[in-house]
Amino acid sequence: MPRLIDDLRAPEARLNMPFFVSKRNEWADLANRLHELLMDPALPVLLIDNVADYYYAAEQEHWDLRKDFPNLAPPYPAFWCECRTPRKIHSKECGDSDLSNVLPHGRVGILIHGIPREDAVGEGIPDNVRWLLWCELYIDYGRRGIAADGPHGSMFLCVDAEGIIVDRPWMQSLARESDTDVMKSLMVWLYPAFLTISFLHCKNVTVVENRVPPPLAKKHQSRHGVRPCNYKTLVIEPLKKILRGEGQSDRVGVAKAMHICRGHFADYTQGRGLFGKHHGKFWMPSVVRGSKGESAPPRQVRIKV
Repeated sequence: MPRLIDDLRAPEARLNMPFFVSKRNEWADLANRLHELLMDPALPVLLIDNVADYYYAAEQEHWDLRKDFPNLAPPYPAFWCECRTPRKIHSKECGDSDLSNVLPHGRVGILIHGIPREDAVGEGIPDNVRWLLWCELYIDYGRRGIAADGPHGSMFLCVDAEGIIVDRPWMQSLARESDTDVMKSLMVWLYPAFLTISFLHCKNVTVVENRVPPPLAKKHQSRHGVRPCNYKTLVIEPLKKILRGEGQSDRVGVAKAMHICRGHFADYTQGRGLFGKHHGKFWMPSVVRGSKGESAPPRQVRIKV
C-alpha cells in the first residue's frame, strides 16, 4: 500500500475538511502551513503498523497517558507516524470488533513537533515542562480523489525532562461548540504514535531504515509526480519473539497471539541495572496466560541489548 505521506505530498493532493470544522478560513490557513512542513524532505517518516497492531490487539481497555506511555520525550524535532486503520479491535470487555469491511484501505497519519520550552509561546505553561508536543491528525477513509481528512485541529501535550506528561492535554479546536466531544474523541488515534515514542526510548528496540529501490522510486515519481519517501520501522525484538513463539502469531495472527501475551516497560536507569550492568528503559515480554486466563510461570526470552 502506498504511504499516506507520499499521497499528501503529491502535486494534486486534495484534503477534505472534517465535517465538524466551523472555521473554514482558519482550517485552510492551518492546512497550508502544515503542508509546507510535510513537504520537508528531511522529515523522518515512521511506519508503525506493528505498534498499531499491538495496541489494537492488546487486552488493555483503557490507556492512561501518564502510566502507559512512560516516555514521551520527542525523538526528533519533528516527525511523521503512519499506520493502517485497524482491521480488528480486541476488547476484554466488549469482545472483538471486525472493521475489515468498514475501512478496508484506511490509513492514519500523525505529524508531531517537539517544541522546546524556550521556543513555546503561551501563558500558564508549568515551570517543569521541557517540551510541548504539537500533534496534527490526518485520516484517509479510502475515498477516491481525496488524500485524507485533516488536519482536524491542533492537539498539545506538555512533557517534562523525563518525558512524563505534565497536566492534561489541550486542543485548539476548529469544531462547532456542539461537536467539541467529537474533537476530543480523536485523541485516541494518537495513542499508537505515543506508544511508538515510548518504544523508541527502549534500548532493546531498534530502528531500521527502509529505502525505496531507485527503479521503483523513479516509476512512482513518473506516475504520481512525487518521489516516494524512505521510511523507518521499529524492530521490537522481545515482542516479536514472544508473539512468534508462545503466541504463535505466524499461525493464529497478532490479535489472538496478543490475547495470551502482554508486555511492559521496565525502568533500569537507576541502581545496578538490568542483569547488573545494562542501564536504560527496556521492553519486557510478559508471562504467558493459561487457557482460563490464569498466569503461567514466566518463560525466559533472550533480550537483545
